[in-house]
Amino acid sequence: MSRFDQIERYLQGHMAAEELQAFEAEMAANPELAALVRQHRLERHGLELLVERDLLAKMQAWDRETELFQQVQPRRAVVRPMTWVLRAAAVLALAALGYWLLRDDSASSTAPSAPIVRTQPEIKPRVPTVRKRQQPIPQREQMPENEPAEEIAQQTPSEPAPAPIEEMSPEDDLDYAALAGEFFRERDFVAPTSSKSGSASYDQTLKNFQDGKYNDIISKTSPDSGGDDAVGQKELLALAQYKSGRYTDAASTFRTIIAGGRQPYVQRAEWGLTLALLQELPTKKGQFYRALSDILRNPDHLFYTKAKRLEERL
Repeated sequence: MSRFDQIERYLQGHMAAEELQAFEAEMAANPELAALVRQHRLERHGLELLVERDLLAKMQAWDRETELFQQVQPRRAVVRPMTWVLRAAAVLALAALGYWLLRDDSASSTAPSAPIVRTQPEIKPRVPTVRKRQQPIPQREQMPENEPAEEIAQQTPSEPAPAPIEEMSPEDDLDYAALAGEFFRERDFVAPTSSKSGSASYDQTLKNFQDGKYNDIISKTSPDSGGDDAVGQKELLALAQYKSGRYTDAASTFRTIIAGGRQPYVQRAEWGLTLALLQELPTKKGQFYRALSDILRNPDHLFYTKAKRLEERL
């Protein structure tokens, strides 16, 4: 069985008790497998969110079509009875005229009258008329009266065809970088004042970050570094990458912290990952909504309130 199928069976709850216990033990011992399982879970939730948004858009379109049909239907109900009334009146008028002609012929002449052929009036189907929207007539410069018509036709530019109307989603007008800047706060990740942590390497990295030496942090810190303060240094590395505009690298480092499973770094990294992906919209739209929905599913999340406000802004 492939690793993908094994993860899918785990997420869908199709594993037996013994297999489930063995798989969770393997995840606890293998951070890469745990990160892969988390990524699969995020992708599944993101797809569910996109399906819900698409279904909501279709339901709104159905509501608009139903409302338009209800507005048009009463008009049809009025037109149809009037049409049948006019038809019945025309038939009765022809019948009365034929009866009057037959009575006059029989009274004035003894010769047998020719048979009268009664024909039904030809009713042509109504052809719906479509009123075209009038285009504004461009103003033309006044031409001299004696100028030939051919020259006027050559000088008058042809009217350009109207440009097609493109559907614009509400998100197309958003400034994603500015929106991410509104929600990013350094104090959400690092305390405003430095405090000794007992690790010289971490204190130096923190000092470089507070001094704005982001390139020094990026060049000297590895996302795969170990040690007691490894998670804290990874967080400072991700923040330095974010502040330097390297949002793809920052997202990757935040994912490494999330895969480690150490709190409260995990929830801070989930919020940092969301903001880094927001900076890269609309290119990474699917990944952004998966990260945002992962926070919104947990009301006890440290950044649930901010994530909810961000969702409302979108």
